[in-house]
Amino acid sequence: MKKTASILTAAMLAFSAAAADSTAVSHRLEISARGAYVMPSNKIVKGENRYGATTTAAFGAAAEYSFSFSPKSRYGRYYPYAYQGIGVGFVGFSSSKVTGNPVNVYVLQGSRIANLSERLTLDYEWNFGISAGWKKNRGAEPYDYTEVNGFGSHVNAYIDLGFKLNYALSERVSLTAGLNLSHFSNGNTDYPNPGVNVVWGKVGVLWKLGDIPQLRRPDWSDYDSHMSYDVTVYGAWRKNLFDWNYGHEVLEPDIRVIPGHFAVGGFNFNPLWHFNPMFSAGASLDFQYDEGANLSPYFVPTTLPDNPKFYRQPFSHRVMAGLSVRAELQMPVFSVNIGIGHSLWAPGGEDLRGWYQMFTLKTFLTRNLYLSTGYRLVRFRNPGNLMLGLGWRFNAR
Repeated sequence: MKKTASILTAAMLAFSAAAADSTAVSHRLEISARGAYVMPSNKIVKGENRYGATTTAAFGAAAEYSFSFSPKSRYGRYYPYAYQGIGVGFVGFSSSKVTGNPVNVYVLQGSRIANLSERLTLDYEWNFGISAGWKKNRGAEPYDYTEVNGFGSHVNAYIDLGFKLNYALSERVSLTAGLNLSHFSNGNTDYPNPGVNVVWGKVGVLWKLGDIPQLRRPDWSDYDSHMSYDVTVYGAWRKNLFDWNYGHEVLEPDIRVIPGHFAVGGFNFNPLWHFNPMFSAGASLDFQYDEGANLSPYFVPTTLPDNPKFYRQPFSHRVMAGLSVRAELQMPVFSVNIGIGHSLWAPGGEDLRGWYQMFTLKTFLTRNLYLSTGYRLVRFRNPGNLMLGLGWRFNAR
C-alpha cells in the first residue's frame, strides 16, 4: 500500500512539466472544515471490535493548494475552469481508539459544472491519495476469516468525490459549501480490508492568488476527434482466502485467510475514440495473472489452517483474459478511466471468472507516458487487487 504514494511524486513532476509548458497563472488556496456520517458498511464500525464501540461520526479539516492554466495555453483554452493541485487533511473519528485519527495526503482536480448566478457556481472535485495513521488489527488470529475486529493496514488508499457551491464574495475570496463521499481501503493488500465509507458536509474559504485570468467558454475549434491506443502494464500484491471445507458438499464453506501475500500482474490494450478533449470511450483487452487464484482445491489436508500448505496450481488456473468497455474523462495532467468487463478465458476456476470492474487514474508524465494507479473489483462487490503500473499512449495528440 505504501507504493501508492508514488502517484503524489509523479503528479508533482507532471504538474511542474505542464506548468513550464503552459504557464500556470492562477493559484488557489482553500481551507475547509467538515463533519461526517460514517456509513455502517462493515462489522468494525458497527461495533464488532474489541472495544464494542460503534463509529458513526467524524470531523475533519483540510488545506489545499491548486492552480489553473493560462487561457492562452492549450490546456487553458480546452479546460478554462479546471484546477489541479495537492492537499493534506486530518480525520477524527468518534471512536478513534478503534479507527485511529488518520492524515490524508492527496492530489486533486476539479472544475465548474454550471453557473447558477453571477456570483454562484456549482463545482466538482476529486481527491486521490494515501491515508496514514489507522489502527491496525490486533487480537484476531490472522488466518481466521470470521474474527474481524480491526483494520489490516496503518496506511490505506483514500478516494473522494465531492460537489460544492462556490459563492464569490469578491474577485479573490469565495465561500464554499458542499457534500463529499470518501472511501478508505487498503486495496486488498492486507487483511482485514473492511473499507470505510464516509459522507461529509463541508464549508470552506477559497483565496485566489497572483494573476486572475478572465475565464471564457471552452474553445475546442482546433480539436480533431481521433483514435488513440493505450497499453498499460501493472503489478501489485494481495491477500487471498481459501475454503477449508472445499469439496465437502455436506459442510458449509469455512473461509480462511492465507498467510503471506501473492503477486498480481497484467496488461491492458485499450483503443479509445476521443470525441472531444474531455471524453473518450472504447474497449479493452485485459489479461491478468494472479498467483493466489483458485488455491482451495490444492490445499494439503494434513496441514493446519494457521499454517496451510498448498500444491502448486497449474498456470492455467492463475490467468484470465477478458474484454471490457471503457469510458474516460480527460483533464489537464489526469485522466479517469472506468471499465466494466467479463472474462473470456479463465480455464482454472471461479476465482477469475465472471464480471469485473476497473477504476484507473492516469497521471500523464509526458504526452505519451503515464503512471497508472487503479483498483479492480470482482462481481461488483468483492475486493480484487490494486493495479500499479506504467502506460504508453500511441497516437496521442
